[in-house]
Amino acid sequence: MTAVPAPNARPRRPLSRRRRLLFALVPVFALLLLAELGIRLVRAPLHFGSFRALRTDLMKRNYPAELDATLGYVPRPGFASRDNHWGTQVSIDADGMRKNGGPTPPGDTVIACVGDSFTFGDEVDDDASWPARLEVAMQKPVKNGGVFGYSLTQAVLRAEAMLQRFRVDTLVVAFIPDDLVRSEFEKRYTKLPWFELVGDGIELRGVPIAHDTDADAGDATKRWKDALGCSALVDAVLANTLRAWWFENEKQVVQPSLQGRHVELGKKLLERIDARCRAQDVRLLVVLLGEDPFPYALEVLQHAEQKGMQVLDLASRYRALLAADASLRTKWFRGHMTREGNEWAAQQIAAVLRTQR
Repeated sequence: MTAVPAPNARPRRPLSRRRRLLFALVPVFALLLLAELGIRLVRAPLHFGSFRALRTDLMKRNYPAELDATLGYVPRPGFASRDNHWGTQVSIDADGMRKNGGPTPPGDTVIACVGDSFTFGDEVDDDASWPARLEVAMQKPVKNGGVFGYSLTQAVLRAEAMLQRFRVDTLVVAFIPDDLVRSEFEKRYTKLPWFELVGDGIELRGVPIAHDTDADAGDATKRWKDALGCSALVDAVLANTLRAWWFENEKQVVQPSLQGRHVELGKKLLERIDARCRAQDVRLLVVLLGEDPFPYALEVLQHAEQKGMQVLDLASRYRALLAADASLRTKWFRGHMTREGNEWAAQQIAAVLRTQR
């Protein structure tokens, strides 16, 4: 039998193209919203500004830092909290040095340590940085002058300031290979000091730093990038697809006259701090840290040794141990060094310092 249509039934009108498009976009927008919320929860749930700015401005990245006219930036004196980039206990004393998390051993002189985040102790509590563990091993006061993100240039300038401020009998200058490359920059997060290679020496440039004059202030591109960066999702996508254009070229700017000259500059920087230590009768130990002893870093370290400096290549030593025990990669490193990795580094450094000069 043939079905008889209901007398009042009306044939359905097909949806217009506009409505079909709107219905199709609803789940797309819902997925984008979920992605936005998810990324915000992971990165910074209470941040309401530009997520792009978190990549280019150290002061906005929850680092305990403040601007400095000579070094670019330094740890903020008096800071003590777990509310920081790592969620660990970070305490900075009145001199801007990271505390070692325990009672200070007696002593009229100190061991001063400078370097980058590996020396400062990113990702570990106060008592777990290698300078803190060195203080325990040596039973002598240790000043942790390491600073997150520093170049070898900044580390050497900070060492000179510490030699002037404290009664130092031993200086440990630690660096990772990338610290040499960073010394080519005139800007990295903030404006930086830099050394010009002049004749057989180097001359300091860019200081005092005028932080109140922003060279990017009139850059319309920066303004609309920051506006787009208010979306955590947009920032995540562009940071992983157009990294250099999105933030790297603004985060760090190479001084044109230094481009590609980090090895030569690194050698001169170590010669400079060595001369200062000899003039003040301070023992100097140069340490190469990190997971990879890149050839250019080894060249700088070998140059220091040829010039009579005491050196310690912990990067190569680690690689040799890793070949025999692959578990050391996760045991000693988690981006930066773990508590166990810092303990190992401190024991290696202490063993050298216990020997005669």
